[in-house]
This record gives sequence, structure tokens and C-alpha cells, in this order.
Amino acid sequence: MKKYKLGFIGYGNMAKAIVGGILKSEILSKSQIAVSRLSGNEADGLFCTTDNDYIAENCEYLVLAVKPQIFKSIDFSCKADCVISIMAGVDSNFISDKLKMNGKVIRVMPNTPSQIGKGATAIANNSLSKEHNDFCAEIFRSVGEVCFIDEDKFDAVTCVSGSGPAYAYYFVKAMIDGGVANGLDKETAKKLTLDTVIGACEMVKAHPETPLGVLISNVCSKGGTTIEAVNVFEKNQMDKTVIDAMTACRVRSEELRTGK
Repeated sequence: MKKYKLGFIGYGNMAKAIVGGILKSEILSKSQIAVSRLSGNEADGLFCTTDNDYIAENCEYLVLAVKPQIFKSIDFSCKADCVISIMAGVDSNFISDKLKMNGKVIRVMPNTPSQIGKGATAIANNSLSKEHNDFCAEIFRSVGEVCFIDEDKFDAVTCVSGSGPAYAYYFVKAMIDGGVANGLDKETAKKLTLDTVIGACEMVKAHPETPLGVLISNVCSKGGTTIEAVNVFEKNQMDKTVIDAMTACRVRSEELRTGK
């Protein structure tokens, strides 16, 4: 029986978000979680140390929440029953070999909206038990939505949900700037943009069987205003630009994963 149910090596913003979700959802109590961090400073009331070996030996589940380059340079003996990695670009086989875990590794890719409980997290399919996978999923459902996907698709996941928040912010910024350019004050443009984007996303979720092309057409009317904007998007091949950008993101993810 391990002293702690869950341990973290690294305690940055994402680890803090995960712990916050766990505590809010009452999955675990503070006394069941331990943290190792460089500073060794108090970590939100959790047991905190600078000793990675202590965390890796005394926790049933171990979350690797350090930067990949740091992980590759540190050395510790892991006695956890299961390792959960949220490190970008480091595959589960590498982690398993380094820590001698015999495949007991679950690779996970959360994204930054997890910090407000609105994350989209991919969990790699694996050969671990249902108990291990259910616990892992429960943790990340406490900070948003979860899906299971083959690990060889994680570079594609990076270019969709991993990096995707930045694309959304970019479009939102452009809409706000467009509102200002056409006569609105910035605060009004921001409010209308955010409410519109959130509402549009909720419409997509509320009508899962409706093709997005139909939802677009439903806002447009022949000879009206919306179609003029959509025509400019199409003329400038906005969809191709987005796909090309995401492909560049995926390619870079592959390069980082393979050490290029």
C-alpha cells in the first residue's frame, strides 16, 4: 500500500489545474496527493519535496509534468504502479524504457483550457487495466472532456486540440479587430465576439447531426450581408490556410518527437 494515491513530478500551471480539478471533484483529498518540485516550496497545501525518488516510490500513480528536456536529463527510480505522462513529444515506450515500467505508462495530452475546467484531453489507448484507465480518465474529466485515441495519432492531436486554443484566440482577435475597424469600441467588439463564438460552438454541439456547411448556410441569405463575408473567406481560401497551418504544426510535432 503506497503512502499517496497520486504524485506529481513537476508542478507547473497544468499540474496545478489538474490538482484543482481533482480536489473540486472530490476524487482525492489533499492528503492523498504529493508533489516534487525544484523549489520545494509549499504547493497548495499538498505534501511537497525536491526528492523525485521519494515521490516515485511512495505514490501509486505518478504524473510526469515536467518539460521533456528536463525529463530526459533527470534520473530516478520509479516504483509507482502506473505512470501518467502529460509531457509533449515523449512517447510512452521511451518513458517506459527509461523508468523500467514494463509498459505501465499512459500518455496523455491535455490543453490549456484545462486550467478553467474546459479542457480537451486525449488519452492514448494502452494495454493497462480498466482500473488504471478509469482512474486516469476520471482525473482528466475533472478538468474537461476526454477521448481515447491511438498514440500514433498524437501528432495529429497536437495540431488540433494541443495547439488549437491558439488558433481560436487568433480568430477571436481578428474578429475583435474587425469590429473596431468597422466602428465599434474595443470592449463592445470583444463582448459581441466572445458571446458569438461561444454561442456558435454551442450550436454545433447542440446539433451534432447537422453538417457545418448547413449551419453556415443557415446564417447566410442570398444577396444578404453574411454571404459577402463568407465569399471573402472562400476567395482567400481560408479553409486551406487553416489546414496548411495545422499540417505545419503536425510536422513540427513529428520533428520534435524524433529529435530533429
